Amino acid sequence: MFMGDMLNKKGLRPDFLVGFRSADEVSQIREYSSYGKVYLSTDDGSMGEKGFVTEHPVINQTPLPYDRIYCCGPDAMMHAVAKLAASKGVSCEVSLENFMACGYGVCLCCITKTDKGNERVCVEGPVFEAERLLWLT
Repeated sequence: MFMGDMLNKKGLRPDFLVGFRSADEVSQIREYSSYGKVYLSTDDGSMGEKGFVTEHPVINQTPLPYDRIYCCGPDAMMHAVAKLAASKGVSCEVSLENFMACGYGVCLCCITKTDKGNERVCVEGPVFEAERLLWLT
């Protein structure tokens, strides 16, 4: 929601595509909707569109109505969103949640492989351009 607030302050109203396993886990929809339009998916279809966020009709339009996607969440979902964005020629940034023991880049336990070699998520990230991450290949 921080990003929604920052975008609103710049006069922009973002779309949010949020996904949950089921209606029981859905949260903060009202908060998201105060910043922009919300599209909801649940894996089981108990609320919103049925399926993963990568299966939602709003993200599967051609051409995609977005010039940039910002993504956070589980790694598998971010991989899928980043691949989808890349296939449609849309820039995508992901916020990694690697384990960070020290938060200063000394312990090196939060390393992620990038096109510039290993980078520390706690120092060089946690937000990365998805196309820079080698997990896309």
